[in-house]
Amino acid sequence: MKKMLLTTLALAAIVVILACSNFSAVSPVNLVEAEEDSKVITVANSENADENKVLESRFLNMLNHNFVYNEAFETTDGVVNNSVIALLEFAEDGYIAENYVSDYILNMYGIEGIDYSQINPEFDYIEGYVFVLPMGYSSYNHEIKSVTLNEDGSYTVKTLVEISSHDSGAYFEECESLFVKNEASQFGFSIIYSDLGAASVAI
Repeated sequence: MKKMLLTTLALAAIVVILACSNFSAVSPVNLVEAEEDSKVITVANSENADENKVLESRFLNMLNHNFVYNEAFETTDGVVNNSVIALLEFAEDGYIAENYVSDYILNMYGIEGIDYSQINPEFDYIEGYVFVLPMGYSSYNHEIKSVTLNEDGSYTVKTLVEISSHDSGAYFEECESLFVKNEASQFGFSIIYSDLGAASVAI
């Protein structure tokens, strides 16, 4: 009986010590922040630094070859017309071969089965080719600020982008892009959206 009482008191003392050491410095605000932070994992803080660098390089490579932003993701025309900008070196007489465009769009955005005869119907369609709209375009140079692994396995990538416009000087904007895994892509990922922020800084 005496031994049981001593054991009970010892256990109670241990519980009190653990409670004081683990929770005395944690405020309710800190507990809430910890719960929110558990929903995402910032890649920069995870253990496998080499793998993180590979991911960052892959995302950066894709973003620096991306010309589809904001509402352009909402329509097939938007995706196609902005994608051909990345392939202008293959253009002949204002057209680019469909297979180049299809490969690019599959690898970058995971989109297949596009009926190119329905793209820009106001212009002449040549079977097997995509018409390049005559328009000015900007170039984009991204710098990664953060890469976050979401609960569903997708990655949210935030970047600072230097935009060099065809008709004005360069300026900076923030950008948020979402990447999902895609085994059909040579990159292993697809860009689902890439949103340039409204705030910009002229240089």
